[in-house]
Amino acid sequence: MTVSYYPGASRAYDYSNRYNGSVIKPNCGVLHTTEGTSLPSYDGGASAPNITARPNFAKKRLDFYQHYPFNRSARALVNLAGGVETNTLHTVQIELVGTCDPKHKKTWNGAKAGQDYIYWPDAPDWALDGLAAFMAWQYKNNGVPLTGPKTWLAYPSSYGKTKARMNFSAWTNFRGWCGHSHVPENQHGDPGDIDFAKLISLAKKKAKVPGSSSGETGSGGTGKPKPPFPGASYFGPGKNNAHITLMGKQLVKRGFGKHYSSGPGPKWSDADRKNVAAFQRSVKELRGDPDGIPGPLTWRLLFS
Repeated sequence: MTVSYYPGASRAYDYSNRYNGSVIKPNCGVLHTTEGTSLPSYDGGASAPNITARPNFAKKRLDFYQHYPFNRSARALVNLAGGVETNTLHTVQIELVGTCDPKHKKTWNGAKAGQDYIYWPDAPDWALDGLAAFMAWQYKNNGVPLTGPKTWLAYPSSYGKTKARMNFSAWTNFRGWCGHSHVPENQHGDPGDIDFAKLISLAKKKAKVPGSSSGETGSGGTGKPKPPFPGASYFGPGKNNAHITLMGKQLVKRGFGKHYSSGPGPKWSDADRKNVAAFQRSVKELRGDPDGIPGPLTWRLLFS
């Protein structure tokens, strides 16, 4: 079950009544920069992300404005007809007010970087801290992994077809956080060479992720890594894969296997659905939507 709204985010510019979007279950995120110094209009929502972070220099924090819930696709990526899915591929999108263009590293039309706007490759610690808090929240609530590409090219070399741009297969299988500069079918180079390693390190600390690459520990405090959520597309009628077996074994281990007459096994069955639903009803955070299909939060809590 997706947690759809970021606590404290303003909904003064909520465009979901104009553009409904596709239903998604987030498993990755895309970082954008607005290449401007104020909150964009996004053509009335036609090109809006899920959420925008605007620097508040007086209070040294990021103020968040949510445009679409996290269980609905946003509209800030190029999404060509007949091509790979971009906006609708279970992607949370955040725009960061500011720039990644080194032309504006120090000044911009009389304004000063770090004082009037943010040059994101040199973002102040408080801004990175605010963004990391958002990423940690997405990890804890919606299961977006705290991982991402190693290569973040500086703008403008990040623009267009580069070594960092994913192909269709890499994008379809991607889990974690990337930049607009990594997404196929797109040419944009934002957010440039933002300090992604520092962002991830801060986010993991906020999410209280141990030092392992998976960032989680196994059930019962064993220290074994938790299996990452593979995506909702692996579960439900007609599905047959090892993730279903793994889920079923964990349900049995947690005491929610009463509907299995044999197994569990790799082929999805109504017993799987009933056992998952029983587990969901047993957990406060999941009780409101016991649909019997594991999402990121169900998976994380099942293996906690």
